[in-house]
Amino acid sequence: MKIRRILCAGTMVLLFFAVISLGSGQLPTLSASPSAVNPADKITVVYSGAPGFDTDWIAIYRIDAANERYGEWSYLRGEKSGTLTFAAPQELGEYEFRMFENWAGSSSYEEIARSNTFSVVRREASPAANGEIEETVVALYYFDGDADDATGQHPGELFGNVSIVAEEGYAPALKLDGSGDYVRVGNVHQNPTRDLKQGSIEMWVRLESAPKDFVLAASGREYGGSYDDGFYLGTHSRYSKNLVFMIWAGGWKVADSGIPPEDLIGEWRHVMGTWGPRGVEIWVDGILKGTNPHTGGLPNPNYATVLIGTDSWRSDTHGLIGSVVIWDDQRSLSDGDFDRSEEVGLVEGRPKCADFDCREGAPCQSLDLLPWPAVDYTDLGASSTDRNTAGCLLDPGRYIIWSGKRVSGYIGVSDDWKAYGPFTLKPTSRMSLIRYSIFHILGRTT
Repeated sequence: MKIRRILCAGTMVLLFFAVISLGSGQLPTLSASPSAVNPADKITVVYSGAPGFDTDWIAIYRIDAANERYGEWSYLRGEKSGTLTFAAPQELGEYEFRMFENWAGSSSYEEIARSNTFSVVRREASPAANGEIEETVVALYYFDGDADDATGQHPGELFGNVSIVAEEGYAPALKLDGSGDYVRVGNVHQNPTRDLKQGSIEMWVRLESAPKDFVLAASGREYGGSYDDGFYLGTHSRYSKNLVFMIWAGGWKVADSGIPPEDLIGEWRHVMGTWGPRGVEIWVDGILKGTNPHTGGLPNPNYATVLIGTDSWRSDTHGLIGSVVIWDDQRSLSDGDFDRSEEVGLVEGRPKCADFDCREGAPCQSLDLLPWPAVDYTDLGASSTDRNTAGCLLDPGRYIIWSGKRVSGYIGVSDDWKAYGPFTLKPTSRMSLIRYSIFHILGRTT
């Protein structure tokens, strides 16, 4: 049973370039995005290297169609590069754009370039389109089979040998080998323009090794460009031997966690860096671990890209990264988003029933997000700390999460209940993401 978080993730934009040589000058290229659209949705094509004739033209085609069977088309009117927007065809299928030189009549089809393929499908709207993601979320990556951005704005692109894994009992995550594996997501503060004065980036991470310099995420130049000029979450041996979060301001303003990276090996940890009116901060497992008084924002609105799992200096991470969120406000976990504590272990008390039935086809009673993967031999429940009766995590208060192996297929009956927590929920507008974070804590510690 596949559990979707906040409905579906956005569509990943894949940029592949079809190039045909003209023998001299810039080679013509076409790039279509996004890679999947509904009928009549907007589809964009970026072109370059056109010859420059008024009647150079671009048209939509089914991928197997002859050049004579074109769809919507547009003259380039002498422009050698630019961007055009078309309406996606009504008929479902696989399509592409083709560029032609200097139309001169019905027999004139001098094709010079083709774009990547895009699909016209009937798909669900993105969560952001349905108003189900907060406006302060800049980008949100679950890595649930791909590097899509759940807001639909900034799809990621995988490089190297990066893979996405979903180990039993754990949420999906990037698997990085520490040698050229990373995700490129572009400039997330443009298109649309977002606030640079404050922000946050948070993620789950489990290292497999800890070299003296590695980066979980950074903004700056492209991979290999050797210049970071935004935020930096990771280690930097020139400034500290510990996990740090830094903001560039003509030099790095460093918030030092005091936590050596070796402590992140083999264990899932939640890390977050923030910048804004409180200064620069680094949080680990919901606890503020380091600060810097600098209150300036990101200095360069036109940075090239955010890189996840590395930076422009190729300081690659070796391990797993999951559930990355970038915000345009300064987050705080001290006001009760979640309060992580150690596993309580086996207990004599147990809830009277399990709150969730996660068997295939059964009605889950959680009303919201569940851990991934949900399996039919595990019972999950939540109870207030002052009673053992199961209940949903809907109201502010102090809770314990229960997990147990189901006995003889009966829901709510377990012979090895474990308790995790306690966790504190306080009044907030972010209850959905709070529950998501808590269930990730459960998933990372079972």
